[in-house]
Parts: sequence; structure tokens; C-alpha cells
Amino acid sequence: MIDKLSISPSFSDHRGSVSNILAFPTQHVALITSKPGAVRGNHVHQTDSHFTYLVSGRCHYHQVVDDVVESCEMNVGDLILTAAGIPHALVADEDSVFLALCTAQRTGGRYEQDTRPCPVV
Repeated sequence: MIDKLSISPSFSDHRGSVSNILAFPTQHVALITSKPGAVRGNHVHQTDSHFTYLVSGRCHYHQVVDDVVESCEMNVGDLILTAAGIPHALVADEDSVFLALCTAQRTGGRYEQDTRPCPVV
């Protein structure tokens, strides 16, 4: 089952709001933009788990668990956990921006060493 949360503001006043997105150790944060129809992922990480937080737009998230493809729509403010070893992909329905909040460092070739292609969509 897809582990999805809808993040709501924790505090609001006349200045705006504060949404506490993640209280979990992270090693890397990537801001990713996507055009309509763009496919992100279609791979699996051996050791890295990551959270995907949709900042703007709309997407569909897909993952494979026990040879079954699970899918859900992502809307602004949704947060999904992808555990290490879970093949996954994200397809942008419209111009979208999301954060990948990662448990492992992705610089210096680490991302390429940890990631393997795995067609999901």
C-alpha cells in the first residue's frame, strides 16, 4: 500500500502559514521540475529511501510491491514515502514541482551507484 500523507499547515496567521513537512533525518534534498507527461524514476534504489513532497502541480505516483503496481494521484501538499528496494515512478499530469527528501547522499556518483533502472510505467 502506498504510504501517502496530505500535509496541512501546522500554523496560520495574518502573515501566512507554516507546514511541517518532514521530521526525519535526511542527507540530500532535490527540487525537481517536470513538464506534463514527464516520467521521473522508473527505477529502484538499493539503499536510499526517500520522501516525495509535491509543491505544485499534479502527478500520479506508481510503485511495485509483490509484483503488483500500485498507483495514486498526488496533489499539492501530498507526501509519499518510497522505501529502499521499491521500484517506483512519478508521471506529471501538468507542470509540477516536487521535493525528493532522501535518506542517503546523492552527490559524487552515489546516486548512480545506488539506482538501477526498473520499468514501472
